[in-house]
Amino acid sequence: MNVSFVTPLQQAWGRMERMLFRPFRIETWLVMGFAAFLSEMMSGGTGGGGTYGSHTGHGGWGRSVGRKAWAFLQDPAMLLLVVVIASVAIVLAVVLLWVSCRGRFIFLDNVVRERAAIVEPWGRFARQGNSLFLWTMLFYVACMVAALVVALPFLVSLRALWEDGTFHWAGLLSLLGFVAMAVPVAIAAAYTLLFLNHFVVPIMYRDGLSATAAWGRFLALLRAHPLRFIAYGLLMIVLWLVIGLAVMMVGFSTCCIGFFLLVLPWVKQVLLLPVLVTIRAFGPQFLGQFGPEYDVFATAPAPPVSVPGPAS
Repeated sequence: MNVSFVTPLQQAWGRMERMLFRPFRIETWLVMGFAAFLSEMMSGGTGGGGTYGSHTGHGGWGRSVGRKAWAFLQDPAMLLLVVVIASVAIVLAVVLLWVSCRGRFIFLDNVVRERAAIVEPWGRFARQGNSLFLWTMLFYVACMVAALVVALPFLVSLRALWEDGTFHWAGLLSLLGFVAMAVPVAIAAAYTLLFLNHFVVPIMYRDGLSATAAWGRFLALLRAHPLRFIAYGLLMIVLWLVIGLAVMMVGFSTCCIGFFLLVLPWVKQVLLLPVLVTIRAFGPQFLGQFGPEYDVFATAPAPPVSVPGPAS
């Protein structure tokens, strides 16, 4: 089977041009940007890193912080506050994930049908959205269990790295062992999420299947063509690196105003809409090469044709 990576990307780019620039309508950008915002609500975030200074003394910085945290939690009012905040955060995360799962079908429907709509696809894809939500929740729980299983054998030795406030180089062996076990798990989780969003969701969309049934269809295809789908994941890494580099160049060239706009919900999706539409269309276009039963766009109605009015 002749499977191309360039042709589906070109087709996805052409679809994006038709939708967003032929003709350009600001209402289309705003509605589709909101659909992309719903779709991406739980798919990204900000990360941060801490800085560690040098500490001396027999107690050690880690144990000092631990004692302060324990004293803080011994106050019943503070403990209740922590429990309430944690509970609210968990409930909010679950609700946002539910909305995001429905939003993925809304955004995909907009791209497939080359139109901008929110309300109608929101109701039409309730069953698939709920199925995707339940599957994703179980997957996240499985990831947390897997992370705990990987980390447990190394917790004591990793803690010993800073036990007395100084770094012990011998503990690096334990750290390397942890990394050697954690990296394959992280790669498997990343590929699972990639396949879910780029291929399983389109199969659910096309045939009205549950997440489990759509995974069954995709896994049969994955077993038959594993290298092609692995290469797809590597290509996505390259594409996002190029996109990230372009965003950084634009951000710095605008004296960081672009960076400020990209942290604003909805505004970010509207500004990046050509990229988001192209990437959203790329997966289904690639999937359609494996047979008409995987062609998401074949079942979509023809996009409306703009007829120019009479010249004045």
